[in-house]
Order: sequence, then C-alpha cells, then structure tokens
Amino acid sequence: MVFMLPGCAALQALEDIWGPKEPDGGSVQETDQTQSPSDSTAPSSAKPAESTKQQPQADPLDFADEQALRAAMEGEWVYCPPMSDQPAVWITFSADGNFQIRARNPENGVMWEDEGFCYLEYWEDGGQAVPDMMRLTLSQEAAGQSSRPVSNVGDFLIAQKTLCEGEIVLGLLQLNNGDSLFSAYDYDMFPILKKYTGWQPQEAGRKAEIFCAAVYKVDEASQTVWLDDTTQDGENIGRYEALPYQMAPGQTLNSLPDWPWLVADGSIWMAQTDEMGRLIDLRIYLYDSEFTEPGGLTEEEAAMILVEAYEIQGYLQQGMRMFFEGETEVIGGETCILISLGTNDEDHFVREIYYAVAPSGSIYTYDVGTDTWNAVT
Repeated sequence: MVFMLPGCAALQALEDIWGPKEPDGGSVQETDQTQSPSDSTAPSSAKPAESTKQQPQADPLDFADEQALRAAMEGEWVYCPPMSDQPAVWITFSADGNFQIRARNPENGVMWEDEGFCYLEYWEDGGQAVPDMMRLTLSQEAAGQSSRPVSNVGDFLIAQKTLCEGEIVLGLLQLNNGDSLFSAYDYDMFPILKKYTGWQPQEAGRKAEIFCAAVYKVDEASQTVWLDDTTQDGENIGRYEALPYQMAPGQTLNSLPDWPWLVADGSIWMAQTDEMGRLIDLRIYLYDSEFTEPGGLTEEEAAMILVEAYEIQGYLQQGMRMFFEGETEVIGGETCILISLGTNDEDHFVREIYYAVAPSGSIYTYDVGTDTWNAVT
C-alpha cells in the first residue's frame, strides 16, 4: 500500500528528499549460489599518510539490459506466503531462461515439482532496454497428469526490486486475470521472491530527514525496519538497497500509530529520523498529510486495499478473480480506481461485482438497480 503521513513536525514539503549517502565499507560474503560484485581495491599510494577513499561499487540491481537481468535471476528463489516466513515455493532459474520449480500445496502439504521457461517481455513498451514483465510457463503436462493447481506459474510485472539483508527481493504484480500459482494457493496477487547473494549495501541511512520509503523487513526483536527510499510515487531513489533503521530510544514499533499495518511487503511509508539516523516516526503514506496533498492510486495500490476487506476475501476464497478496468470514477471528491470481481468463463472474464477504491482507503460497490456507489463497511 502507499499511504500518506499525518502529523509530524513541519518540514519544507519534502525538500531534499534525496541526500548524498556515504558508501558503507561492509564486506561481501561469497556464496555458492551467486557471485557477489568483485571488490575493487585501490592501488597503494606513494604517500602512506594519505588514504584513498573507497568508491561505491556499481549497483548490481541497476540492470543495463536483459542479459544483466537474467544474470541476476540465475539461482534459487524462495516464496513465502503473506504473513509467513515459511517457504512454500522454490524456483531455480538458469541463465538460458529455463527454470525448475518445487511447490507445497497448502491444503494437504504435498510437494510437487516441474520445470518450465521464463519469458522476459515488456509490459509498457517505452523503448526501455530492460524487460519489466516475466511469463513463467510450465512444461507440457503428460496425459492424465493432474497434480498441478494451475497450467502456468503466471504473468507478472516486476514492480519492485531491492537488496535487503544480503537478499535480492523482487516484488511482483500478477497481470493475468486467471489464477497464478500464488493466487491459487495463497490468494496472493503480489508475490515476493527472494534470493540470497550475501551482497552488502554501499549506502548509509538518512539522518534528520523525513522521506518516503518502501518497507522490506520488520524485526520486532531488534526494533528495526529495513527501508529503501523512494519518491512520493514509489519510484526508487539512488541504489536499490533497503537499509536498517532502528527505533530511537523511548520509541517502539508497536507504539507507532500505524503499527497494525506495518508489513514487509514493499508498501510505501513516510519515515522520520533523528540526527543519529534512528526512527522517530513511521506512518503509512496515503492518507491526509500536512506536507503534501493526497495523491492518486495505482491499480496495484488499489488492489492491495481491496483485498484487505473481509467481504472481498470471502469472494476470492470462493474462486472469484480481480479484473482491472483501466478506468476511474470520482466518488465523494476522490478519484477512485475501478476493479471488477468475477469468474473466468472459457476465454473471457465475466464481471459480477464492481468496486471503486479511493486514495483515502474507502471502498465502494456499484448498485446496478439504483445506479449508485455504496460504501463497503
């Protein structure tokens, strides 16, 4: 979700939202799965008294082309269902695009294995060099074989990426309106895949600032949140790195006003740090703010709000699927995203219920008989 911060100390409307960050000289741990970027060691200086400042390495997640993306994807990725840290799916990609998959059926715990191919394509063809979409297709099923829950893993937009605690994190958005492996098993339209590399961040955290950031990890034991700073629209700033921010003395995570919604799912929050770089406030970004006017929703953000509603969860559990209409409706002065719920009937989608999701988090359903939008309670 992308939310807006209410009620922090006044700041100059998010000026200097990006400040220079000093490279962190942390070591890189090597693993058998992925080779970390090679450390560049400066040549010894002719004057021992003078030290050469180490320059940050190139960002391994700032892909130059499709080949660089495939190289980063090579290896084993793990998927954990929402609100769980127990792996349920393992996908191992090879350099040529083939993959092997192991998945656990949540209903009976039975494991199944298969293989397939990952097609990298362009969801928005704007002349960019790097594909932003992946299609994960499974191999042809043998006659009479019926162990698969779906005929393919799914089509996904590569919506987010970062390095967090030595892992590459890919935040995906399901694009096909039928089942994917993740929506069929866990009703998850926004699966997150992780691959361990051991790579270490090169940046330092922000100090005495208010800034937008995506949340990628929450650790209650150490009172620490891992944040990757973004623009107000959720676009990445600087390197793709989620850095640890610990709560300031006297502050706790569960004392935050929006603590119940603090989930490590890449949602955008507004953070405030003290002079030592410790968190003194963290709030969801979308709602009323004294710094900026409420912004519009993306389809991804609207869907994340919609699936939180108890009514919608029930429909999804019955097998209904979401369809993005690509349209908006102004309700109560807010520009809402329209989303349909319905079922797949052979080659087309049958719309059954229309919803409108507002930036404030309000959800409306359309009454065909009265031609009105009514709030979902």
